[in-house]
Amino acid sequence: MKLPERKHIYIAAGGLAFLMIVYFALFRSEAVRVETAVVSRGEVLSTIDAEGRTRYHDRFTITAPISGKMFRIQLQEGDRVPRGFVLTHIDPSPPRPTEPGRVPDTGVYPYAYKVFVPEDGILTKIFVTSEGIIQAGTPIAEVGKPARIEIVTDILSADAIRVEPHMTVLVDNWGGDSSLRGRVRNVEPKAFTKISALGVEEQRVNVVADFDEPPERLGDDYKVDVRIILWEGKDVLRVPSSALFRIDEEWYVYLVSGSRARLRKVEIGNRSPSFTHVVSGLEEGESVVLHPPNNVADGTRVSAN
Repeated sequence: MKLPERKHIYIAAGGLAFLMIVYFALFRSEAVRVETAVVSRGEVLSTIDAEGRTRYHDRFTITAPISGKMFRIQLQEGDRVPRGFVLTHIDPSPPRPTEPGRVPDTGVYPYAYKVFVPEDGILTKIFVTSEGIIQAGTPIAEVGKPARIEIVTDILSADAIRVEPHMTVLVDNWGGDSSLRGRVRNVEPKAFTKISALGVEEQRVNVVADFDEPPERLGDDYKVDVRIILWEGKDVLRVPSSALFRIDEEWYVYLVSGSRARLRKVEIGNRSPSFTHVVSGLEEGESVVLHPPNNVADGTRVSAN
């Protein structure tokens, strides 16, 4: 029997080594560990999120009806006052200390004008806190009616274009365990300039909303978090927003098929920070890679954390 030539042996050994390298590179390489999630059905809320403040809708500024000496207001901010309550007195011609006429108990002259509270409410602000000479028309105090409280939040003017009256508003971090619901009443027509926390000039617009059922514990100028709902899907196919990424103008995910990552083009609808509505390209129950790392590509071996 004739033995194969030495060079044939070398060629066969080299081919075998190459096949082994390819095998280990493709089938035995270390898998990239990734975080995954399942495509599911559920709620998707497309919202504009911002900080807001509560505000009494009905507010009354009490001003000095005449010039003269105003006597110190004895109440404190936050006190409830009835309609017709005498808030203070103003003496239009205060006498000198040597002149008679002072009423000992109240320190008010008999001919001083009484300043009345116009409506039942809460004394939200005292502008003049001490006794002294005051001019007619000067604001003295403010009274708010807690029966109707509203939410005011400022958003970017580019976002304000998408907001319409009657849209649902969710109010969070107000002090209770659950979200409060309300409705947009008005988008103010005039924008204003505001400096952001990063020092950037922004054009902002106030959006005013009413509570469906305002809690009694909320007062004037309380800080809250506001979500204006632009679109709401109750039972839609959704994927975690962190799984999506763009290639040119299209949206993609890495689908986990067996032990491989497979690039999949998807068509999406409305988005939220947590979930995105899937129009086509995915099925319920499929697994996708979250926050796809740079070392994952189509066909990469992956292992879920």
